Amino acid sequence: MMEPFTRVVGQDWRERGVDAPLCRRLEAALRTAIADGRLAAGAPLPSERAIAAGLSISRITVRQALAPLIAEGRVTTRPGGGSTVAGAGPAHRDENRPSGSAGPRRTMLRSHADELAEKGEPVETRLVDRLTGPPSAPEAMTLGLGPGERVLRLYRLHCVGDRPRILELTTLPAAAIDADAAIVSPSAALAAAGLPATRGVERFRAVALGAVEAGLLELPEGTPAMRIERVSYTAGGRAVEISRAFCRGDGYEVVAELSGE
Repeated sequence: MMEPFTRVVGQDWRERGVDAPLCRRLEAALRTAIADGRLAAGAPLPSERAIAAGLSISRITVRQALAPLIAEGRVTTRPGGGSTVAGAGPAHRDENRPSGSAGPRRTMLRSHADELAEKGEPVETRLVDRLTGPPSAPEAMTLGLGPGERVLRLYRLHCVGDRPRILELTTLPAAAIDADAAIVSPSAALAAAGLPATRGVERFRAVALGAVEAGLLELPEGTPAMRIERVSYTAGGRAVEISRAFCRGDGYEVVAELSGE
């Protein structure tokens, strides 16, 4: 069953980009197969277990390879329904996504503080907390971390004047970067470590603030806010940063240029 799929990703997929983690090599092979039509839009993918068994790799490696493709909408999943190829171009609409939502927003990769500063407002970033510890299972999967590896978590408030606008939790691979430099600028710290982020995938979701987030943003618990989840990648496809930001609804807006093409 798996031999045809092995031919699709290429018998030599392990040898391509040997400096990259195995999951990123498989991700690259899947991207190529989708782009050149060997994995056609609408084609079902084998299960994670079947792919892992056929390629003699772990299921976590398969999951890490598929995660960016799922986040970008190139592969869609349904609970109990497996995974399906969406296509190589702009992401197809997921049937589980509300009908009024749009596809990926394409814009420049920049920090939330930069977006505030572009409005001409003086921005102050305050460190709330800094923690180093083991990653959660989703963080380990996204960042491609193995057993025993740790992450750096930065909790920061981006303020305009004395008013908090954005609460941001940034998760980075601890072994790769200078923690003190990351407090000032995670992107600069990644670049200094030879891991510059060149692209990212963002998801926007309206939420009601919990007690902790609301307190830090100086709002009543339950206040509506925008939650922005971002995963940033290097040019080689390695995920190097996870950002979860809670933005006050009265101080943040999204502007996107749309095209009919």
